[in-house]
Amino acid sequence: MPFEINRPLNTGLAGEITAYVTEAEGVDPTTIIDAGKDFKVHISWSLEGALTPFVCGDWCVNIFLESIGEGPELRLPAEPVEVPLHPEPGRNEYEAWLLIPGGTIAPEHCTVPYKLVSTVTYRTVKGRPGPMAGFVEGPVLQFYESGQ
Repeated sequence: MPFEINRPLNTGLAGEITAYVTEAEGVDPTTIIDAGKDFKVHISWSLEGALTPFVCGDWCVNIFLESIGEGPELRLPAEPVEVPLHPEPGRNEYEAWLLIPGGTIAPEHCTVPYKLVSTVTYRTVKGRPGPMAGFVEGPVLQFYESGQ
């Protein structure tokens, strides 16, 4: 999925973003998750181009779960994960693992499917939102309750 960079920066920067879900124990990517167990979303993104050595600040990383049908809409974690930029020439690669604790999806919502969206937004050294952001739509996730 491409990363969007607004003008005039888009002439000297480009990027990509990807994400996938695993159970906390390291089980391969999955879309059916035990609601009582932790799961993780791995987000990786890159920034490259002639201007990469000059971009300072940090990235704010979140995931969103949008219910399909009745159910809560979730932004996880409650506070975004902050990842500092490391401005260097060439391709700059970043990643974040967002751990979602078991029990975040309540048992009464276990049959509700959720659409996953992972987001990365740029924040300047002054803490202001900047003209770069990316998101990637993930799979539809289904939660079940194992009773353990």
